[in-house]
Amino acid sequence: MRSKIIGMTLTAAFVAAGAAADWWCLIGIGVWLVIAAFLMEMIYRP
Repeated sequence: MRSKIIGMTLTAAFVAAGAAADWWCLIGIGVWLVIAAFLMEMIYRP
């Protein structure tokens, strides 16, 4: 559970930093991290 919280915080940081700096690459990285987390949750759900 702790790793999920850290991952979500990192994702939010990437998206916020990208939006603040208007860097589309950081926003894109954050979006891909959200997609990857969603897929992992769907596949590895106990």
